[in-house]
Amino acid sequence: MTSVEDPPRSVRRPRRDGARERLLDALRAAGQVSRVELAALTGLTEASVSTTVKRLLSEGVVVEAGRTRTGGKPRTLLQLDPGGRTAVGIDLATTTVTYVLTSQTGGVLARLTRRFAPVDGSAEPATDDLAARLASDVDQLLTKSGQDRGTCLGIGLVWGGPGGGLLRRTGRESDPADPARPAAGAVGAVDGERLRRSLQRVTGWPVLVENDATAAAVGEYWVARVENSRSFAALYLGAGLGAGIVIDGAAHRGSRGHAGEFGHVCVVVDGPPCPCGGSGCLEVMAGPETVVARALADPDARREAGLERVARRALLTDFSAVARAARTGGQACRAILDDSARYVAAAAETLVNLFDLDLLVLTGPGFAAAPAIYGSAITARIGASSSRVWGRPVTVTVSTAAATGPAVGAAALLLQDRLTR
Repeated sequence: MTSVEDPPRSVRRPRRDGARERLLDALRAAGQVSRVELAALTGLTEASVSTTVKRLLSEGVVVEAGRTRTGGKPRTLLQLDPGGRTAVGIDLATTTVTYVLTSQTGGVLARLTRRFAPVDGSAEPATDDLAARLASDVDQLLTKSGQDRGTCLGIGLVWGGPGGGLLRRTGRESDPADPARPAAGAVGAVDGERLRRSLQRVTGWPVLVENDATAAAVGEYWVARVENSRSFAALYLGAGLGAGIVIDGAAHRGSRGHAGEFGHVCVVVDGPPCPCGGSGCLEVMAGPETVVARALADPDARREAGLERVARRALLTDFSAVARAARTGGQACRAILDDSARYVAAAAETLVNLFDLDLLVLTGPGFAAAPAIYGSAITARIGASSSRVWGRPVTVTVSTAAATGPAVGAAALLLQDRLTR
């Protein structure tokens, strides 16, 4: 492959005029549609639609899909070519790595999952070694798909951020003989930007890095076909708490890509200190680390969840054990989860009020483990004022695309970035 050196996400080249992006979004949502209908859907002039469609046809991004009768002159239907452009999404935000090959229509053409063992038994994988392993799996994914590799525009990488996801290291993963030293088999910290550059160098494709919550939100937008008129947020509970916010069909990231730090909404003004430097943050009051720590400290909850203080298990494994016990009648575990959900609901209400959201989607492995507990708490909190005071119905739902959504979202963001240049 030809080597590609792509600028970091924050300094990407400006996009072309918005007509191209609006047309691609409309075609993705509508499936098959005529030029006249595209003008009505996007608000663009018929001349602008005609010019942009002509370019997309010549590039092989859009194809003609027959004609429809309207009582007058038959209209030519257009659609995105399902195999015309593809991208790979890699979700590193959980302990299982998920790979997807996604088409520009949002469909998953191939999927691969891996559980990573340590590299050569070391605690911290070298960045280049990790990139090589990811590249090897991407090669298998593409072979499995049977798709033309020439259609692949690049790789979207879901990154849990510092101390997040596959690369998260917690105190419970330390060596008992030396708490400052990671236990054998624990996966250490790897810098996201270094990994991006290394993976780009190995594969020859541009690589885009996105946080787990934003990637999940964009994946929901593509896979679940959320209307672009709806402002919504995907609340992501993994190793931490985040929110991906989509407004008018576009992800809201902030100037440095840090928008949606849901876990660092203050829910207790004089609460305990948070590693971020604040105090009383949602993460420290109700995040998975806190839930598991409280369960470990409570003999009844520890017994209900089957937790052992000496166990060397991933954080989300222990969190899921607490959630499972809560679902099956464990009263001590249920009390801990109810308390966590109460804080999450308060923060969710703040998010809805700040951004005037219509929809909250709960996603990530944490919410998947206890959807009813968190969903009910959020619905009750928001419903008390949204319809009565603000006159808006807010829907709270659980993602049906949680397993692949973040990876699809990362691939979608890469496609959007490359197709709208």
